[in-house]
Amino acid sequence: MIHSYPKHTYLLVIATVVAILFSCGKSNEQTSEQKAAVDTANAVKTPMVSTNQSELLKLIITPQRGNFRGFTFGDPLSKIKAEEKFELFEDSTDHVGYTHETENFEAIDILYYLDNNKALNGVRVDIYLNDANATQNLYNQFDTYLSGKYAPESKQAKRTTWKAKGGMLVSLEDVSKEKDFGLRISIGANGTSTATKPKPLQ
Repeated sequence: MIHSYPKHTYLLVIATVVAILFSCGKSNEQTSEQKAAVDTANAVKTPMVSTNQSELLKLIITPQRGNFRGFTFGDPLSKIKAEEKFELFEDSTDHVGYTHETENFEAIDILYYLDNNKALNGVRVDIYLNDANATQNLYNQFDTYLSGKYAPESKQAKRTTWKAKGGMLVSLEDVSKEKDFGLRISIGANGTSTATKPKPLQ
């Protein structure tokens, strides 16, 4: 014997099934959104790793001959291009620029300034760092290194200067601004030149 059910019973069953499926889908969607939120929160909490500051100092100043990285003021441009190990990123009439990025995303930009005879007469180094602690630690490392090489002239909160033989000026400056962190080292009169606008801190 075949039993027949009222039409509204079938509609009730269908509505119940649809409600269950919708509820499952909604639950999965919320779970995915919650997981994404947790992943984002964890990413924010994970600090950027910085290179050991002693290693970074050594990377920047080596080789330690001459005025900077083995070069002496008066050296020809040809020597710089032959011996500089960083990557050339700028080649102009009055300077050449080299750059290097560490595995921890710190960056080092070096500008070698040239006189009319294409000889070295100034250096500027921009160092882009990951946080305030790394910046302060590297500042202290450079302060100690430069004080052992040159005669101190003046010391301020974020800037220290020295005088080298012949009156050559050497300066170290913390140029950090808000969440951009970095140092600038200038050697020689042209090392502080504003003829070339520096890259913004990243």
